[in-house]
Amino acid sequence: MLDLEKSIGVLEVGMRILPRLHLFEWEDQDFCPRFIRDALTNYLNCVWCVGQFYRGTLPIIRKGMQGMTHHRVVDLCSGGGGAIPEISRALSEDFPEHTFVLSDYFPNESAFEQIATDSEGRIDYLSTSVDARTFEDQTAKMYTMFLALHHFTPEDVTEILRTRTGNGDVIAIFEIQQRTVWDLFLMFAHIPLSWLVMPFLRPTALQLLFTYLIPVIPLLIVWDGMVSTLRTYSKDEIVGMLDESQQASYTWEFGRVFHPLHSVSYCLGMPNISKV
Repeated sequence: MLDLEKSIGVLEVGMRILPRLHLFEWEDQDFCPRFIRDALTNYLNCVWCVGQFYRGTLPIIRKGMQGMTHHRVVDLCSGGGGAIPEISRALSEDFPEHTFVLSDYFPNESAFEQIATDSEGRIDYLSTSVDARTFEDQTAKMYTMFLALHHFTPEDVTEILRTRTGNGDVIAIFEIQQRTVWDLFLMFAHIPLSWLVMPFLRPTALQLLFTYLIPVIPLLIVWDGMVSTLRTYSKDEIVGMLDESQQASYTWEFGRVFHPLHSVSYCLGMPNISKV
């Protein structure tokens, strides 16, 4: 019985919510070399897609799209494109006329262009830098953010939510990491995993060099993953950024979608009076 109590105690400590710390991620820095940033985003895309973590997000996205009169969706902070191609294909049956637009502050143009070419017109992209806090697309009424909200300070998140609710947009936000000791510990698994998958990501010579001979990229993946964990916002923190008007004029839904390896948290905001 005592051993069981100790095990439960260790589990509770591992799942306890940690204080939020807004430390720096290498990927966010202007001085981060492009080949390293692209390696990091391409790796994360691979894990997200091959692990099919995105599949649980489909019902949430469908729900957000239900009341829209046209189905143009802008994905903010797209990185290397994420699972948007897979999501787009899955949505085609219910929303055959939908389109996605990829965007990022540091757009990975080569990845975006390849995705757009392969999509047969369902996916477009913006080659210019896009600031998620203030960006407005006159023809889109839904915005998605996958594994990205934690990159922003509370002041920035407040501005993102203010922009989207001010325009009456649907906003769907997804995060895979949670602010726990267990999630911090899991990040070390990315060292051997990055060595395993990097050859399948069409790496450049520099990316191979800094993955295997000088393992900077695996170490930065772990660092940025740990910082992402400590930066992740809880439901209560997001709700605390909404003023009374935003809470009254929108329906906010928070939850987690199950995955065998790790659940995905989400926030879905939909205007109560349809303007979409």
